[in-house]
Amino acid sequence: MSSDTNTSFFMNPQKAGFGSCTAEDELLHRELNRTLTDPDLTETQFLGFSVPSAGLHSLCYLWAHPNLRLLTGGVWAWRGVKPNALASELFDMRQFMPDTPLRDGDLDKFQLANGYHVELVEPLRELRIGYEDAARGNAFEVTLTAIMPPAVLPSNRHFDQAMRTRGWVSLRGERHVIDGYTVRDRSWGENRTEDPRAIPPVHWLTGVVDDDFAFHLMGMERPSDGPIWRDIYPVDDSLPEATNRGWIWRDGELLGLTSASVRTRWDRSTGYPTAHRVTMTDTQGREYTLDGDVVASNNWSAWSNAFLVIGLTRWTHEGRTGWGDSQIGAWTDFVHALHAGG
Repeated sequence: MSSDTNTSFFMNPQKAGFGSCTAEDELLHRELNRTLTDPDLTETQFLGFSVPSAGLHSLCYLWAHPNLRLLTGGVWAWRGVKPNALASELFDMRQFMPDTPLRDGDLDKFQLANGYHVELVEPLRELRIGYEDAARGNAFEVTLTAIMPPAVLPSNRHFDQAMRTRGWVSLRGERHVIDGYTVRDRSWGENRTEDPRAIPPVHWLTGVVDDDFAFHLMGMERPSDGPIWRDIYPVDDSLPEATNRGWIWRDGELLGLTSASVRTRWDRSTGYPTAHRVTMTDTQGREYTLDGDVVASNNWSAWSNAFLVIGLTRWTHEGRTGWGDSQIGAWTDFVHALHAGG
């Protein structure tokens, strides 16, 4: 299947509604993968944890390239705002590992060459992750337990899920208790191409207040709101209107969005987002406004020609506080103009 018929959903207009998944979708999609011949074919597993009181955030990642027989991924954790991934207290991501751990095994239990290991305790409900680098005083053991069912894209090739996180992490010998939330995701059957994109930065925003309220928004700012990239891209509001999507988990019910927007404040010196205002309307007509302050940021160029930033964000909504991710993907035109003062 060619890249133009099965490219990543991150940059494409989205259908409304939800799809469905089963416990089998926690595992490698070997049968499907045999029908998809593009070298850009991927399967991903994104997990993580944070310690908001310490400004500590993380990304634990497996990115399988089935047709190349390679794996990218590992572990990453840091405190505060860092200029790049190698300034982190913990960074052990590897980009060209052979897929040996998955040839005879599967995603229910594996260990990468760097020692990062994942165990699926109960499909669609609980996972355990761990890692140790004794020489640097880095280690963690974390259990992630679902607080909601998976929110599945209509394509049936991706889901998000808010998770409770409990455990501990040691960064450079300093130990922290983990007792919070994260939103994990899982993708399969898509071609993630490295081509530079002539589109504005794409935001991936998540937040969890408690077991009864979580959200996710994927999309971009509206040109009519005057974002700093407004003069770089010849796009209008129809692009974010077609692209922006997400969900709300509220009081035991999973709801889609009928509209969503984000306005972002940027640090021109780093290119990092520093704050967001998100507005959303769910399928029951309820409106939400959330303000997010990014308290810990970092970047990792998993693709050399993409600028990928992740941050720990404090969200406030109707007097309540939650925590989650601020992630962006941006490409050369945006980054060039930002640092040129354009």
